[in-house]
Amino acid sequence: MDNERFIDGVTQIGFGAGMVRIDLGTLSSSKVDEKGEPLLEPRERLVMRPEAFLQMLIAFDHMAKRLVDAKVIPQAPAAPGQ
Repeated sequence: MDNERFIDGVTQIGFGAGMVRIDLGTLSSSKVDEKGEPLLEPRERLVMRPEAFLQMLIAFDHMAKRLVDAKVIPQAPAAPGQ
């Protein structure tokens, strides 16, 4: 792989025309919110089939578990009813 992208977060996820669309963002160097924190601005979009989106969710879930086990991130509380 010879192409990398850095993102600070996801700005929006939508579904249209049979495809999942994920807008990726980076923190602005000039725009801030009311607290003075940089705003997350859309920069790129991923467009994928719903099946690919589900595969990505599974991969993200596995990585989240590895990050919790490594104590990089805290374990999220269980959702109500689980």
